[in-house]
Amino acid sequence: MKINERQVILLSIAFPVYLFLLWLVSRPFLGQFYFNNTDEKGLVSAVSYDSRNATYHYLLGRLYHYGSESPDMTKAIKYYEESIRLSPLQGGCWLDLSKAYRTAGMPAYAGKAIERAVKLLPKNPAVMWEAGVFYLVNDNIDRSVKSFKEFIILKPDRQEDVYDMLWKIPVNPQYVLKNLIPVSYPYYKRYFLYLISTDRIDESKDLWKMIKGSGAVEDELYLRYTDFLLNRHVYDDAENIWKDFTGKKFQGKKEDQPSLVWNGSFENDVMNGGFDWKISETKGVDMFLDRDIHLLGGCSLGVTFDGTQNPDITIASQVVRAIPGAKYVLRGSFKTDSLTTTNGLFLSVEGHDCSGFYKKSDVVTGTNFWREINVEFDSPADCSALTVKVRRERSNKLDNKINGNAWIDGISMTQR
Repeated sequence: MKINERQVILLSIAFPVYLFLLWLVSRPFLGQFYFNNTDEKGLVSAVSYDSRNATYHYLLGRLYHYGSESPDMTKAIKYYEESIRLSPLQGGCWLDLSKAYRTAGMPAYAGKAIERAVKLLPKNPAVMWEAGVFYLVNDNIDRSVKSFKEFIILKPDRQEDVYDMLWKIPVNPQYVLKNLIPVSYPYYKRYFLYLISTDRIDESKDLWKMIKGSGAVEDELYLRYTDFLLNRHVYDDAENIWKDFTGKKFQGKKEDQPSLVWNGSFENDVMNGGFDWKISETKGVDMFLDRDIHLLGGCSLGVTFDGTQNPDITIASQVVRAIPGAKYVLRGSFKTDSLTTTNGLFLSVEGHDCSGFYKKSDVVTGTNFWREINVEFDSPADCSALTVKVRRERSNKLDNKINGNAWIDGISMTQR
């Protein structure tokens, strides 16, 4: 079949058009081919073959921004801006562009970019964090706190990061409470725990007044805050919180004896905190509340030694308020059954906020039917709190592994 001149002309026109269309169709595939090699050369090739693909520009911008030991902010900004020109609704690209502007010393441009990112991704915690940091660095505390508050709501498990950030600058605690912390007990509690974990006593007092009135404060938080104040020797506040707590928890219940020791007969479950007993645990020793064997009331503290250990142990301890220079007597009753070794149990008292003061009772060992022991002492002039303990000291003798049972009841400390 003969090809006439007209067909030749049509073929000569169609073939270049075909090649051009094939090139247009193949460019994205070539771009994707080079994109799979995500180093600089691969991304540059991907951009050159498919220059209208916003993703390639964005990733090349990130490569110059984050992907090398010597970042090139000029190139990073160039590719971020081109990516946004092609696809302006990329919140993540606006965020990275803001960071690049900030690093390049262009705060005005960075501010506009971060505002755009916030509008596009208002529920993205990474965006709200970066916005908070940006405004904080640029002394816009109000906008910073607003962004950080949104971040806390979106990412409550990381709210301590916000508190650390804000407390690095002079901050008004009342402003923080009013503007940063969401009005909800779980957030108040989390911030309160942060304050006491970072030793901010005065700030914790202000927040405590707020959350105590909510009626949602758990026993554990009362105990933890009381312990915090005791460890910082803020005894009056600790005692007031303890009285408030126990007055609500044990309403209508009072101990018969005028003792300064709380729960001296172990009638209530030991709370292991505050001004209650703290019970120790160690290998070879088992402590328990015994409601079958007791001297006073309906319970005692039981101790079983299994004969495998030679422990130096404070079985129970309690912080007790005291008047400096006053005379006191510490008493307790011990019942023992076949308690081996010469190092048995005893009572001791020592200074909580003063050093060098220590008194101990006689040691109880062997088998005894409710033997009372006591310690008389004068509280040092510089002591306003003491620590009462039930102890067993380690033995240095060969036969030193203690075995047997003991019960403790009726511990009291009264002023003479």
